[in-house]
Amino acid sequence: MLTINPTTGALLVEARQLPAGSWLVQNAANSGVGRSVIAFAEERGLRTVNIVRREQRIAELGEGADLVLVDTPDVAARARAVIGDDPVLLGLDGVGGAATSLLLAVRTEGALLVVYGYMSGAPFTPDQLVLRAKNITTTEFWLYEDKYLPRHPALGAESARLVAEGKLTLPSAPVYRAEDFADALAYLRGHGKVLLDFNPHRA
Repeated sequence: MLTINPTTGALLVEARQLPAGSWLVQNAANSGVGRSVIAFAEERGLRTVNIVRREQRIAELGEGADLVLVDTPDVAARARAVIGDDPVLLGLDGVGGAATSLLLAVRTEGALLVVYGYMSGAPFTPDQLVLRAKNITTTEFWLYEDKYLPRHPALGAESARLVAEGKLTLPSAPVYRAEDFADALAYLRGHGKVLLDFNPHRA
């Protein structure tokens, strides 16, 4: 997992060169990628506005998350009440659908929106009028693009260091044996992702 979610989070943070102290905004902040974004942003001197779906997720993100907000329609106003007029020039979208509009509302003139996932199952359909009015650029992210591959080893090592130092905590999932697939599927439907162990020699 160190080579996937944390590496993705690090590369997303680096999608735009921002000066120290700058803000970025993301949704799905309690996911493995979202937590990695928080950790790597903190390492690089950046601040994060983190949008989550439920109130109980706020405490899970810890002190590294500068601002955590539930995704209500007034999220942009509540973010501005805290960060004032500071620009937000990078947005990270792992959800798609209606959640994208909340990110657009928080971002400021000339921002970059990076789409890396569609957890909602809905397509990426931002309001084109908002994009033009704010001069927002959009792009999609894929971890295994050729330009990113040389960065993977170093970011994997940095991820391991952050975990060892307690600066990055990834949500763990239950591990099911492959023959217990039905149980794994039942857990997935009720609680979220699981891991399957295909090792035939493990008891």
